[in-house]
Amino acid sequence: MAITMLTKQRSCVFLIEPAQAGSVFTPEDFDSETRLMGKAADDFVRHEVLPLLPEIEQAKEGLMRELDRKMGKLGFTAAEVPTHYGGLDLPKTTVALIVEKLGPEPATCLTLQAHAGLAILPLVLEGAPAQKERYLPKLASGEWCGSFCLSEPSSGSDALAMRTRAVPTDGGYLLNGEKMWVTNAGFADLFTVFAKLNGEQFTAFLVERTTPGVNLGREEHKIGLHGSSTRRVAFENVFVPAENLLGEVGKAHYIALNTLNLGRYKMAASALGTGKYALELATRYAKDRQQFGQPIANFGLVRHKLARMATHLFALESMLYRTGHLMQAWFDPIHDLPPDHPELHLRYREAASEYAGECALLKFYGTEVQYLCADEGVQIHGGYGYTEDFPIAKIFRESRVPRIYEGTNEINRLNFTQHLIRQMQRAGLPLLEEARTQASVLTAELPTDTREMLNALVAQFRAATLVAFQRAWEAYGDHLREQRQEVAAAIAEMAVYLYGLESIVARLPKLQGAHAEAGELMALLFAREGAFHIRERLELVLHALGASDGTPNLPTPRIDAIAVANRLAEHVLQREGYPIG
Repeated sequence: MAITMLTKQRSCVFLIEPAQAGSVFTPEDFDSETRLMGKAADDFVRHEVLPLLPEIEQAKEGLMRELDRKMGKLGFTAAEVPTHYGGLDLPKTTVALIVEKLGPEPATCLTLQAHAGLAILPLVLEGAPAQKERYLPKLASGEWCGSFCLSEPSSGSDALAMRTRAVPTDGGYLLNGEKMWVTNAGFADLFTVFAKLNGEQFTAFLVERTTPGVNLGREEHKIGLHGSSTRRVAFENVFVPAENLLGEVGKAHYIALNTLNLGRYKMAASALGTGKYALELATRYAKDRQQFGQPIANFGLVRHKLARMATHLFALESMLYRTGHLMQAWFDPIHDLPPDHPELHLRYREAASEYAGECALLKFYGTEVQYLCADEGVQIHGGYGYTEDFPIAKIFRESRVPRIYEGTNEINRLNFTQHLIRQMQRAGLPLLEEARTQASVLTAELPTDTREMLNALVAQFRAATLVAFQRAWEAYGDHLREQRQEVAAAIAEMAVYLYGLESIVARLPKLQGAHAEAGELMALLFAREGAFHIRERLELVLHALGASDGTPNLPTPRIDAIAVANRLAEHVLQREGYPIG
């Protein structure tokens, strides 16, 4: 299942090099085989999973494990496993499509993400050939399920403060400690466990469930995601044979961070799928619900909500698949390497870490779009949305926690800006030079032609983001993340609107007919909202840094937002949901 090959492009290049119209990968570029994979996932969730919602909500014993096995038979758990070990080794864009289509049932989708991503990727990225031969075929087929043990009662975002310890013993190691928030813990066969060897060296181990001393806590009583298993896992003098040490001693941070990088990309995919489903539910209800003698879909405020939901989903979708294709260019050369290649894990590290910034950006923006859609969906349902009789209530409950796990959204805002600093220092991106040359763009007059105006706004967003970054770097340098978190977060938020609008504008030439009109309407609404956010964030940064020259007077796009939103709502209502695809 091939995708168009790319020359490897460095992460964050979008800040210095404009994307050409039609040059980025979008869902319109999927081939027929990929679309069939997406349809298989969509059919599975709608015909085999959603009918079981009452049992899923009650966490029926064995049900989620059975659904996980079915996903194994469909090939979903094998998506990122190399073919040498029984996997499909699918492109990152195809993996994202599968996850997106499972989004209408978040608990099932999370089970897959924890199994096929968090559990499998550490082995793919850093496992020894013998470890891969032993475990990957079972995990890929769904015969076994895996789990990822990183967080602890006293360490969440500060993972390196963990207390789980490993000490050498004859033939291996003794492991002691407790992990929490472990997804799939109730039925996992294999745990990837992070601990400090000799109290200092951050190291990972593969621990089988049946090993003596592995004990599970009760299922956590969560607000949502009732169908997924979340438990504490305790390790009491657990013997881990030497051959089950994963990767290199003291270098498990590569395993944890790179697994989470790729996991955040897929979190954005699941957020897209859940958000689309929320829009679908809200649209159908708005068409059916009668008030004052007509459907509430006729009312302007309801239409505005539908249009805003669709607009942010369009931006998320455009960024997501663009990023997946760019990442894939770093993974493609690895496919031809033999399983015992001495530099295999180094190549994987490079590929998995290059787009860490964009993955962080997608994670925090995507999960907030998901929550926006769920929240507005409840609001459109009114009082009925606050009852469990309507499925939007479940979607709302389950759309809160993604902003917390796999790195809180606050941490991921900081991660993006820190990654930007690394790209400037290590990859040589001329961000400061570009900031100086593009500063004049900030106050340039906007054209009246729609496409020209959108392109001019992309340039304006880019210049504003670069100026904010330049001023912050000059003031704090490497210490920006620690000393001025609010400033670092504001830069990340500006980058979202830049990356989102540019991804949309580059996508528009690929849309035809009604999709083309809907796409342009969403581009206009996103550009208008982005212009206000960019101005506000730039002002925040400059004032926080004590800039004496004030905020540049950015021109305001002339867009009739009410008329545009009403026209876009017509497309949403006609499609009974997301108006593209």
